[in-house]
Amino acid sequence: MYQKNIKENNENKIFEYVFNSNHNFVINEVAEKMDMSFPTVKRIITFFLEKNIIIEEDKVGSGVGRKAREYSFNDFFCHSVGVQISEEKIKMILTNAKGIVIKKHSKTLQKGGLSITDSLMEELEFFLSRLSKTIFKSIIGIGISVPGIVNEEGKFIEFNSKNKTDISIIEKIKKRFNIPVLVENESNLSAIAEAFLSENSLLSNFTALTLNDYVGISSFTREKNQNDFHFKAGRMHHMIVNPEGKSCGCGSRGCWGAYVSNKALVEEFHEVFKKVKKYENIFQDEYLETEEGKKILDEYIKYLAIGIKNLLFFSNPEKLIISGKICLQQKYIKERLLEEIYTDHIFYRGKETIIFSSFEESSSLIGAALFPIVDSLF
Repeated sequence: MYQKNIKENNENKIFEYVFNSNHNFVINEVAEKMDMSFPTVKRIITFFLEKNIIIEEDKVGSGVGRKAREYSFNDFFCHSVGVQISEEKIKMILTNAKGIVIKKHSKTLQKGGLSITDSLMEELEFFLSRLSKTIFKSIIGIGISVPGIVNEEGKFIEFNSKNKTDISIIEKIKKRFNIPVLVENESNLSAIAEAFLSENSLLSNFTALTLNDYVGISSFTREKNQNDFHFKAGRMHHMIVNPEGKSCGCGSRGCWGAYVSNKALVEEFHEVFKKVKKYENIFQDEYLETEEGKKILDEYIKYLAIGIKNLLFFSNPEKLIISGKICLQQKYIKERLLEEIYTDHIFYRGKETIIFSSFEESSSLIGAALFPIVDSLF
């Protein structure tokens, strides 16, 4: 479990305040909000100016008296690189300090080609070599999203149930580019994006459900009246929902991921409609309006609802936030899913608990880029 204790010094408190400010501010305002003296805040603001973290704006005030100087957060004082690894692709983004994507890169992995780790090094070389020297020097870290777990004790990174690599790859990347590297589960990174960049940033606890080729969750908790948070990933892909059901790559039968992962849904449609070879092909009337197509989607929604019900009973989150390509297809799924979950329900909360991420399928990737910023500056 990752646990972050927000540094309790004045610099970090003020950094968090200005990072979250969506407006210009003056020193008096910060001093009042942070309950600090004017000289203390002025010293830290001066330090932030020297580091280019904030920008001087115009003076404000009316009349003949002394006017106060306004400041704003510099969204470009640093940059970060986010990487998302799946069985089929490696995606990369460069963001500014606020998670705004500046540059993208994607590479499809070839079966029988380079290993995932060799492909990762090769694509990082390609991506980073095309950045300007100024931007490269401002990179605060590289965050890497993986579908599986990062096992510090066993010293391995799990890409899926049958594909692991030695954790030493982190050090190799650090040494090659002289940039800090963090690797984390994709659901945890989705939670980071939601907790710091979305409208869900005020929640004290929520569950992030990522529906990709792998199905995972992250339970995120921000301690009330304290500046710390923690999250923990759950391997819900292998939660049994049908003991006599479909075979899973892990060797078990009836795993949730065998019914509701993107890969599973594509396989179901492809078995009936041979032209369907990727997720985006599915949501067309020529497939969905047939009896076979309706039956497949109904079955998908049924099993998705079963798993989500289990999650709601287990953790009772303020919100359950779904991310993935499914967010782009809500008109086909959302209302039917909610109906399946909440008809005659006995949950503590109602339908408003379940929401779809505004980051859609990019939440883990954006979270990967944001993670080094949160880890080092908050």
